[in-house]
Amino acid sequence: MRRELRGRVVLVTGASRGIGRRTAERLAKLGARLALTSRSVDELAKIVGTCRAHGAEAEGFPADLTSPADRETLVADVVGRFGGLDVLVNCAGVGSFGEFATSTEEVVRRSMEVNFFAQAEMIRACHPHLLTSATARDGWRPAVVNVASICGRWGIPSMSEHCASKHAFVGLTEALRGEFARYGIDVLLVLPGVVRSDDLNRHMVRNDGKIYLDFDGAQPPEEVADSVVRSLQTNRAEKACGTASWWVWFGRRMFPRGVRFFMQRKVWNYARREQHVDRGEPGA
Repeated sequence: MRRELRGRVVLVTGASRGIGRRTAERLAKLGARLALTSRSVDELAKIVGTCRAHGAEAEGFPADLTSPADRETLVADVVGRFGGLDVLVNCAGVGSFGEFATSTEEVVRRSMEVNFFAQAEMIRACHPHLLTSATARDGWRPAVVNVASICGRWGIPSMSEHCASKHAFVGLTEALRGEFARYGIDVLLVLPGVVRSDDLNRHMVRNDGKIYLDFDGAQPPEEVADSVVRSLQTNRAEKACGTASWWVWFGRRMFPRGVRFFMQRKVWNYARREQHVDRGEPGA
């Protein structure tokens, strides 16, 4: 199957930065009609302008997806502006990097609210309009594309809240894939690894983890956006994006004990370096 996106109405969440912004740019070049949303009014206006410069029809809809009223207004405004909805791309999210023992209930709830509940309710709000798109009888299959994380397939130390929210998102995606098959709506999953952020501090709820993660040298968001668009075009049910993500994804199936040892070793290595620093030893 090859999904043609030209002229189709695509709603992209988290569109002002990172994966969402790069995904919007690629969809614009393919001729999609873009409804873009994020909390940042100014940054949203910039990406809308970029998409229009590529010749695409694009409109920005500022919203806080954790607000039920904002979600309801957003979907109604998108359908009112474009006359329908064909694809939902869930890119919005936050990160949490830190030890669970030093975390708080607020961090856990914020991670779940943004990374899971808001995405789940966006799917619920969009479902009637995707169903209308599916019944148009023109050979088109609408889709939901959920950009989760490899953290949704394997728990990463110092990312407990993030992993919990992404595991929930992955589980929902798999369940809805079966449920929505009866409606002719495809539900797709993209699993990036650690992704380079446009502004790490704005993206993170906390950033004081006890393992080493190379955020500066992480996977570029452009690479993830390419996977999102290719998955949508080819109707790929699940895509582990990037070398690190693919190895964790593959290792989980074939060598789970090896992946578990690798994760534990990252914790041990960080603890040893901290001990060297505390002692003032060379090589810390």
